[in-house]
Amino acid sequence: MLRKSRTKVGRVTRPQPMLNLSLFLLGVSFFGTVSYIIIKNNTSQESLSIPARSGLNAISERTNVISESLPPEIPKSPWPEINEHARQAKVPIVMYHDILPEKEVFFDVTPEELNHHFRKIALAGATPISFDRLLNHLQTGTPLPEKPILLTFDDGYGGHYKYVYPLLKKYNYPATFSIYTNKMEITTGRTSVTWEQLQEMANDPLVTIASHSISHPNDLRELSDQDLKKEIFDSKAILEKRLGIAIKYFTYPVGKHDQRVREQVKKAGYKAALEMKNNNTDFAGESENLLSIARFGQSRLETVLLQAWGGHPLPRQDGSYNFNTPIRKSTHEVGRHEVTIITGGRPKTIHADSRYQVEEIIEGTQAQAAVDGAFFSLKYLDSNVLIGPSLSHHNSEFSAGNKGENKSLVDRPLVLIAYDQVKFVPFNPEKHDTLTELREILSGVSDAFVAAAWLVKDNQPQPYRTFTDLYGFDAMRFRAFWGINQAGQPVIGVSQTRLDAVTLGEVLQEVGLREAVMLDSGASTALVYQGESLMRFVPRPVPHVVALYPPQAFRIQAHDRN
Repeated sequence: MLRKSRTKVGRVTRPQPMLNLSLFLLGVSFFGTVSYIIIKNNTSQESLSIPARSGLNAISERTNVISESLPPEIPKSPWPEINEHARQAKVPIVMYHDILPEKEVFFDVTPEELNHHFRKIALAGATPISFDRLLNHLQTGTPLPEKPILLTFDDGYGGHYKYVYPLLKKYNYPATFSIYTNKMEITTGRTSVTWEQLQEMANDPLVTIASHSISHPNDLRELSDQDLKKEIFDSKAILEKRLGIAIKYFTYPVGKHDQRVREQVKKAGYKAALEMKNNNTDFAGESENLLSIARFGQSRLETVLLQAWGGHPLPRQDGSYNFNTPIRKSTHEVGRHEVTIITGGRPKTIHADSRYQVEEIIEGTQAQAAVDGAFFSLKYLDSNVLIGPSLSHHNSEFSAGNKGENKSLVDRPLVLIAYDQVKFVPFNPEKHDTLTELREILSGVSDAFVAAAWLVKDNQPQPYRTFTDLYGFDAMRFRAFWGINQAGQPVIGVSQTRLDAVTLGEVLQEVGLREAVMLDSGASTALVYQGESLMRFVPRPVPHVVALYPPQAFRIQAHDRN
C-alpha cells in the first residue's frame, strides 16, 4: 500500500549514479488520420461566488480584460454560418414567457421566482449578454465572459414591463423581448405591454426588441406565401416605425420553421432568428446556423449555468503568454482518439519527497489540476530522483541531475517556467547544469525539468524523424503532455486512448497547441482535476507533477521579484 507522507513536497533526494533510464525512454503507435474535433464536455464546476459588481459595469470590465489582446479586426464567418471557434463555447439562451403573481400554466414564473433566478445567475458568476454581443461571438468566435448567458422573454406580456424590466435595471442585466404586434391591439386572457411601455423599454440599452410576427400563428409553415411574408416583413416594419429602432432579430412563434420560412426571414433583413424546441440540449454555438438559434426553457437555468462557458481566447498574434484565465476541463475527439485537457491558470511543478498518486501530491496545495510530470529513476520503489536537471518552486532546490545520464538527453525539451512565461529549449548538458545558467535563459525561473520529446514545436506537430532516438515513441500507449496553446494559456492533459507520439502531436496541434512536450507516459499517465482522477485506471505513483494554480496564486512572489 502506498505510504502517505505529511511532507510530500518538503524534501528533495540528491541524484544517485547509474540510475535506470527505462522510464525516460517510454513512448506510443497509430496509423489513422486526424479528421475532426468534437468538444464533448466543457462543463466546469467552479465554486460559486458573488461578483464584486454586476451588470453593465462588470460586463464592461470583463470585456476589456478579454479583448485587450485581440487583433483590431476579426473576420466574420459567411452569413448565416456559425464560426467554428464559437461552436466550442457553451452559451445558453434561456427562454421565459409570462411573469405574474399566480401561475396559470407550468411554464409561468412568479416575480419572486424570477428574482431568485437572477440571484442564481449572480451567485454563479455568470454574465448576461445582449443579443448583439452574442451575434458578434457567433460570427467571429470572439470569446465572451467566462460564463455568459442570454435572457429572452417572449410574447410581450404586461408582466415584462411590470416585473421583468425593474429587475433587469436592478441587476443591470440585458435581455431580449420578442414582440408580436397584434398583442397590443387585442384583448386576451393575459395582460399585454402597451406601446408606451414598450417604447420606454426600447429606449434602454439593456433591452433588445425582436419581432415575433404580427399575430403569433401556431405554425408559420402552414401559411400561404402572402401571409407568411406579411407576418415576417410587416411585423419588422411596424416595430421599427413605432419604436424608431432597427429590428434585427426574429423569434419563430412556437419555434416552428422550415427552409421556406427561413428564406423569408433572410429576405426581410433579419440578422438572426431564435427557435424553440422541447427538450433542447443545444447551446447557441451548437445551433445549425444563425437562422435557427437554439434556446433552453427557464426550468433548465441551474443546469445550463453550470455548463456555461464563453469560449477559448483567440490566438495571440504576438506569441506571448496568458496565465490569467480560469482553469477549465474539456474533452476532445480527434479522429479515433480522445484527449482530456485542462486549460488556464498558472503553471508550476511539484517535486514530492517520494512517489504518490497525483491527487495526493497536490492535496493541501492551491493547485486545481495536475498531470504526472518528469521521468524518474526506477532503481528504488520510493525514489523521487528525476532524470535530468530539475527545479521546483516549492523548495527552490536545484538538482543538476546525473552527468552520465544527462549526456543521453541532448536536445530533449528543457522546460523552464517563470511567473509570467515559459521557455522550451533544447537541452545542452554542458550549458544547462547550473541554476545560474538557467536564469540566464529565463530570468525569474522557478521551475525546470527535462521532458521526453517535443510533440508540437513552433505550431507544427513533430514528424517521425524527430523521435528516432526515443524508445517506444511508436508504441500504442496512454500518454501525458503539457504545453501552451495558441492563446498563450498553459495546457496539461492525457490521451484517453492509446496512440503513438507522432499522432499525439498531430492531435494536439489540431486542438490548438502551439508548443507541447511529452511527459512520463504509459502506466504513469495521470490527470487530476479538482481533486479527482480523470483516468479510467489506477496510474503508477510518481514523484513529480506539472500543476495548474488559480491565476491569482503567486502574485506576492511576482511583486517581490519586481
